[in-house]
Amino acid sequence: MADIAEKEKYGSENEWEQKPSRFGPDSEPVDKSAPITTQHAPSKGGADAALELLRETGSLHQPLDPDVNRRLVRRIDTHIMPLICIYIDKTAISYASVTGITESTGLKGNEFNWVASIFFFGQLAFEFPTIRLIQLFPLAKYTSVNVILWGATLACLAACKNYAGLLACRFFLGILEAAIVPAWVLFTSQWYTKEEQAFRVGIWFSTCGAAQMFGGFFAYGVATRVGKDPNAALEGWQIIFLFLGLFTAVIGVAFWFVMPDSPADARFLDKEQKGLHLERIRHNEQGIGSKTFKWDQIKEALTDTMTWLHAFWVFAGNVPNSIATSFGNILVRGMGYTNEESLLLVTPLGAWEIVALIGLTYGAMKTRQRLYFCIAGHIPAIVGAVLMATTERVPALVGYYATGGVPIGWTTILGLQSSNVAGSTKKVTVACVGAVAYTVGNIISPQTFQARDAPRYLPAKVAICIIYLLITLDLVVMRWVLVRRNSRRDRDRAACGVAYRVEENHEFLDLTDLQNREFRYEV
Repeated sequence: MADIAEKEKYGSENEWEQKPSRFGPDSEPVDKSAPITTQHAPSKGGADAALELLRETGSLHQPLDPDVNRRLVRRIDTHIMPLICIYIDKTAISYASVTGITESTGLKGNEFNWVASIFFFGQLAFEFPTIRLIQLFPLAKYTSVNVILWGATLACLAACKNYAGLLACRFFLGILEAAIVPAWVLFTSQWYTKEEQAFRVGIWFSTCGAAQMFGGFFAYGVATRVGKDPNAALEGWQIIFLFLGLFTAVIGVAFWFVMPDSPADARFLDKEQKGLHLERIRHNEQGIGSKTFKWDQIKEALTDTMTWLHAFWVFAGNVPNSIATSFGNILVRGMGYTNEESLLLVTPLGAWEIVALIGLTYGAMKTRQRLYFCIAGHIPAIVGAVLMATTERVPALVGYYATGGVPIGWTTILGLQSSNVAGSTKKVTVACVGAVAYTVGNIISPQTFQARDAPRYLPAKVAICIIYLLITLDLVVMRWVLVRRNSRRDRDRAACGVAYRVEENHEFLDLTDLQNREFRYEV
């Protein structure tokens, strides 16, 4: 099924992918000694911004010196990674759940579930508009505005007095969150080669684990110092929202002034270094982005089987996400621990997430076997889910920690979207579909933890076991599809022999991965 759309788009099995043809219009053989140039599907204007930059800097068309490349990567890492690693953390609501927000705002029954879920309704509502806005406005500037407003809104949650106020603020937070993941994927694809992207995604996503550790320790300090002081001007949950919100807003301001919108605008690279960087990422077959919105790329994104294989994992994999976000502390408390103990006991989950993400993505980078390492990361999570469902106290807590490896799947999908999806409009569309799947999964997630099932929430835990098995099978199917596509393209190219020629600078024509027959998928 995976290649049916490609065959329909580019012809029959023998003429598949509009490859260099050896037959004339009347099916008469062409001289095999004549040079043949690859015929890509038309781009319909709007070439990548890299093509203009390439005209200014000149084209090298030769391998970079390894020492020069290392110095350039180090410079990019120094200026880019610190900012995109300060990832927005959504676990503040979980800390608030055990520091008094329920009592202060009069929440009852499943109302806390809806406070958690409505964030993702806001994100879902704004995903498609954000596609166009990301392309229309400078990427870093648009992102920074969202980050600043996100922080300000989080701080405003401290002023909420009732259920309605919490719902309004959380919905607006979701709207502002909509741009973040698509923007982060675009930043990664602009600055890093295919081989480098998986590890960098692993690094910036692992900071969610670091944020969970920091947030847990911070919330514990607030709960034990402020929470037990009857004369405190603010309650513990209010201090958590104020501190994390204002801190995020400051990061957003820094993002505006420091983060370049693209390599073409990077002040930390001179003209020569920009040219070297373009040569570095040339074999990504993606360029650095085009502002032209292309409807044909949207259609292709929505009919590409890989889009929906990605989306299934993101949807299903995020249904259990509440065990690490909204309901993490509540679950640990249900294992037989106090509110204060739960704030500390969730922090090892973040530590294991860091170790698993960085370790597995590093191994994937070195071996170029992303999906095998991703599948390996799911196995402890499946065991952990079974332990959570069948045991209590320490064994259940160990199982809870073991589930921290599942985000390797989300980082792998983000990495595949970054390196395996080409065409500017298609890339943001695929990222948006993934983000919609993510929001729907997270909308459902808190609703699996029904108040009547407290404190063990056994039905939710059984569902998590089943879901982890399904998303692991989904990864196996993904790898089969990608390997099949690569093999077919290699066979078709080999059939042309020495007469095969590649169109100059085709990498920077804003072609999609299906249109560009030189494109090869990372697996």
